[in-house]
Amino acid sequence: MTLEKIGILSSIEDIKVAPETFTRCPPYYNLTMKITGGAFLVLLIAVAIVMILRAKEVEHVRDDIARMVPYLEEQGVEGRTMRHRDALARIKELESLCASPSLIASSVPRLRQVAEEAASWAAGSPAPSVELTAATALRSAVVALREYASRPSERHLTKARSELLDSKSALEGFEPTTTQTDALRDRMKNIDYSRREQLQELEEAY
Repeated sequence: MTLEKIGILSSIEDIKVAPETFTRCPPYYNLTMKITGGAFLVLLIAVAIVMILRAKEVEHVRDDIARMVPYLEEQGVEGRTMRHRDALARIKELESLCASPSLIASSVPRLRQVAEEAASWAAGSPAPSVELTAATALRSAVVALREYASRPSERHLTKARSELLDSKSALEGFEPTTTQTDALRDRMKNIDYSRREQLQELEEAY
């Protein structure tokens, strides 16, 4: 006895699916996946490098890092020398913004400017250095505040405040002397923040 005879199976021609059954992906979906995939790969490379350096305990780590760092620099960013007073002024500005969360959404254009400035300071700072660490933390704070503008959450504000404190501590000498491992970490973080900023640009455009 066939399935057709007992009425269980209809012909394929009779099976129709309404067009609205399928959900259309956002126009930026493919680009988002590529950016996310690239950022994930970069982070995996960073973790692998740091773990190797800590495990091997080689004598010439400085020389090894010096050869690696140029390959970890963010592309397309012109480096600028950081003036501590300028960086501290940006930190104070963002701290004020954290204290007035209702103003964050309307401050996104300004946050983009601060992010660009922090990126240029990071690119123009020696590795390792307190300037690189401070610029990296400042940029991270901006990323967190832009996240808050899109998806308000106390978690993002807490992250921003923590990064601003780290940035200030580095500039005011409260952080320990930076190491070669710190230099690798900061360079990799900046590459990651660049990817995240691209994603935020896409989100903010829609």
